[in-house]
Amino acid sequence: MSKGESMGNLTARIEAFYGFLWPFLAEESTRYAYLDDAPGGRPMSELLNAIPARRGMKTGSRLVDVGCGKGRQLVELARGLEGEFVGVDPLEQNLELASTRVRQEGLGGRVSFLKGGLERLPLETASVDFVWCLDMLNHVEDLDCAMRECARVLRPGGSIMNCSALATDLLEPREAERVTSRLGLNPVTLSPEHMRAAHEKAGLRVVEYGTTTDEGSPFLEEFDEGLARHALRTGKLLRARSRVEARLGPEAFELLGAYDAWNIFLLLGKVTYGVWVLEHASGGSASTRPRP
Repeated sequence: MSKGESMGNLTARIEAFYGFLWPFLAEESTRYAYLDDAPGGRPMSELLNAIPARRGMKTGSRLVDVGCGKGRQLVELARGLEGEFVGVDPLEQNLELASTRVRQEGLGGRVSFLKGGLERLPLETASVDFVWCLDMLNHVEDLDCAMRECARVLRPGGSIMNCSALATDLLEPREAERVTSRLGLNPVTLSPEHMRAAHEKAGLRVVEYGTTTDEGSPFLEEFDEGLARHALRTGKLLRARSRVEARLGPEAFELLGAYDAWNIFLLLGKVTYGVWVLEHASGGSASTRPRP
């Protein structure tokens, strides 16, 4: 292609852009007001919290929240469902905060806690009816091992809910590397292919699946306009970096930047969350390994 032809193509693209832009801006607040409508969806807690009951959670059932953190989701589940609830987390500080929350809610008789990691759960084989795994598998070093552990503790007929972050085609490798290293995420777990393979290796089959951002998904989450705050704060921080670093410290500045970037990626569709409801492919326990 000659230089003249290249410039001719550029001129045509410029003409096409402004041929669209000027009429669009003139009618943006009237004819195109629908572009600002909410895309639909429901709160994530509403979507996820309905899953255990749909899968048979009832009086006598046992649910384990692997990676329970401060116990917020576990308390919400215990308030709305019958049964016994167990929270597992590797961090002592999380378990202390979660235990305090449970006591304040008066749920001490139905909710208990154990210290342990997802790759070595402190639970007997085939001892729970529902495994709740929200935003935890992205932190494990060995995804296959973690999924096998979730399957191991599941009773025949039980179910697993896995809600994990996934990279889309829009996420650039350098973006992923910067954010995952700062936030303690294993980049392998952001791969839909690796996640599916881990399910299969653990002897699990998918009975429900959807992302939190795809139109038509059963797990479409309502749009969180608060995510835009992270974009605004990123711009402000970058313009006042030396002043903010002097107050926070360089390391904290980088951690905050990574946290804001992650939320911007969610806003832009570079990252989404996949929600899987799984059961044993054989209908029975996927493993009979003794308690670790």
